[in-house]
Amino acid sequence: MFIKYKFKIMNRVELIQKIIDKKNFTRYLEIGSYKGESFFPIKCKRKVAVDPKFYIPLKRKLKWIYIKPSNFFNKYFEYTSDDFFKNKSSFIKKYKPEIVFVDGLHTFKASLLDVLNSLKYLSNDGVIVMHDCLPPNKAGAVYANSFIEAGKMNLEGWTGEWTGDVWKTIIYLKEKYKEVLSITVLDTDYGLGYITIKSSITNFVIDESIFDEVNKSTYEELITDPSIINLKDKEYHHILLQD
Repeated sequence: MFIKYKFKIMNRVELIQKIIDKKNFTRYLEIGSYKGESFFPIKCKRKVAVDPKFYIPLKRKLKWIYIKPSNFFNKYFEYTSDDFFKNKSSFIKKYKPEIVFVDGLHTFKASLLDVLNSLKYLSNDGVIVMHDCLPPNKAGAVYANSFIEAGKMNLEGWTGEWTGDVWKTIIYLKEKYKEVLSITVLDTDYGLGYITIKSSITNFVIDESIFDEVNKSTYEELITDPSIINLKDKEYHHILLQD
């Protein structure tokens, strides 16, 4: 039976902080930061934010440095995620993130590329957390290149909540890398994907045949069988953090 979406207490910031604290991680990479709403509250020794267009006034940076002094050491890269991974590969390789939060463009292909690129540099015991893996409704799952574009479609049932088709990335990863990745989606905060590495990965090229097949998946299929994204109750995070 489909676990109906509803807002629950644990959000992405809380989950990420739990992971960092439990695993004693010190290197955090966030893809899609914009205003820093999830980036600044997280306490981690070394944090890197990536966004094609930041909206973070100096006053907000100073406020968060005061609240959490570790924010003084933050690094900001105003790039698209594709350009960041392409142009800053030497930095990322040296930095070697232990936890990556993927919250960039809400499309299947963009989110898949963000995960694959992150996996190239992720530490062996690292974790990738993906936002927007469980659409709140059919309208919120529509493919679009931006929130504004989705909002202009005049979709039936539109509530202003938009996750796009990010959830298809979970299905693709489960199909392509079922032997080498562990993948779960927690039913909270629009679906939080939890991805870890079981064994070495060497192929990060998108398999177009798998991509095209997964891209045919529909929202109706998701709500009929949420096991296709390995959906678990939010409390399952206790089990994930034991690994």
